[in-house]
Amino acid sequence: MAYSSKDEKQAAGVMENAYHPPTNKDKQEHTATLDTSVSTTPTSAQSTLASAGYTPATAAEEAAVIRKLDVRLLPFVFVLYSLSILDRSNISNAKLAGMEEDLRLEGGRYEWLGTGFYLGYILFQWLTAGWKQFPAHIWATFAIFFWGFIATIQATTTNFTGIMACRVILGLAEATFGPGVPLYLSFFYPREKVGFRQGIFISGAAIANAYGGALAYGITQIDGRVAPWRILFVIEGIPTCCVAVFAWFFLPDSIAKARFLTEREKRTATIATAREQVIDEGAKKSGIRWKDLWKGMRDPKSILPAIMYFSVNVSFASLPLFLPTIIEEIGAFSTIQSQGLSAPPYALVFVSIIAVSLLSDRFRLRGPFIAAAALIAAAGFMMLAIATSAAARYTGVFLAVQIFVCVSLLVCWLSNLHASESGRTGGFIVMYTVGQCGPLVGSNIFPDSQAPYFRKGMWISTAFCLLVAVTAATLSAWLIKENKNTQRREEEEGESADEERETMRRNIW
Repeated sequence: MAYSSKDEKQAAGVMENAYHPPTNKDKQEHTATLDTSVSTTPTSAQSTLASAGYTPATAAEEAAVIRKLDVRLLPFVFVLYSLSILDRSNISNAKLAGMEEDLRLEGGRYEWLGTGFYLGYILFQWLTAGWKQFPAHIWATFAIFFWGFIATIQATTTNFTGIMACRVILGLAEATFGPGVPLYLSFFYPREKVGFRQGIFISGAAIANAYGGALAYGITQIDGRVAPWRILFVIEGIPTCCVAVFAWFFLPDSIAKARFLTEREKRTATIATAREQVIDEGAKKSGIRWKDLWKGMRDPKSILPAIMYFSVNVSFASLPLFLPTIIEEIGAFSTIQSQGLSAPPYALVFVSIIAVSLLSDRFRLRGPFIAAAALIAAAGFMMLAIATSAAARYTGVFLAVQIFVCVSLLVCWLSNLHASESGRTGGFIVMYTVGQCGPLVGSNIFPDSQAPYFRKGMWISTAFCLLVAVTAATLSAWLIKENKNTQRREEEEGESADEERETMRRNIW
């Protein structure tokens, strides 16, 4: 980023190594200087910037810059993630469109396809770090084209070995993209506002599962020489490869390199993003800081989100694979109707994700919303386990899919738990690696032998939903205790009331 004077550079907080807010100890000893940091308390920040000849941005200016980032980033990553989910989960629609018979997937082979995908996905979760280590536009273009190509060539397979190889490689390819986007978004937004933006991204999965069912419904009506399931893979895979080209030109690598922002807007966005967290904007080297990465991976507070993410995935990850079959097995619907009826529950969860993410940011709360969504989902899975009527079980589906709301809240909660960009990267690697083991369980708890009610899978999913609620309450209590201890220390050290309140909000629970 270019600056016209040394004072402007100091005011914007650009440093040699990283952008660090001062600690209480720094402020007490008067060792924090403009060359190394900028205070995050409103009064001192404004006076510092004013003395440097830079007029601090107003709240309206900051909101305008954030809206500008929203318009540029959110629609694009939303579409990309919906394509990602569509390409990984359309195999359930392909199964009902004749793939199971054509490829002779008898004897539990179909369940192994889900396991194969997640083996590749889990083993390469560390590739999340690519979003921090490499320019985002290059990394994203590679990732998008890679998974789009593999998703498309599934249409050419003629046996179990071929489709299994494609599923494993597709897992690897998708590990380069989806898990890293919430981390990428955290580089552009203040910590108290990133949750809604990450929720918009995650909601792309719900929309994909909704229109995926409707699209599959239409494709299964195709009558031609090529099997409908092969056409399905081609129609849903090729657009992804085409979109990869746009990523090269559309995604900014950082705030400093966002060509659609003016210099003042870049400074405004940088200062806003640096509130209560550390950013690398303006650093000589903006790649991974290995010490911070390791610290984030070792932090005990990275473990509880990982447990919750694992539990969520046990309950949810298998639903896109088996939901059409579950609806069909309810007994009142045909195969084609099941494809269409799998869409409305995901449309509802899309609305839920957006609404809850917005409320979570507004109230600066994560744990209570996660626990509430998990309890609603548990009630849904219990209905599916107990009820026998079509109406009751279909209603249970609408409740059960609400577990997906927890995913969007977990990624923003983890973002809030780690101050530095590399620390967040380490935390995400732990959460994703542990959490993505959940589908290995979830994709194998709905065997055909349990049809039509799949009671075993429903009760297992219920138990893991309850575990999510308990773990969320535990982590919230931990963070509340830390906030109280911080407040007590500040009172003993004689901090001002404004600074006490500002520091108390460091942990968003």
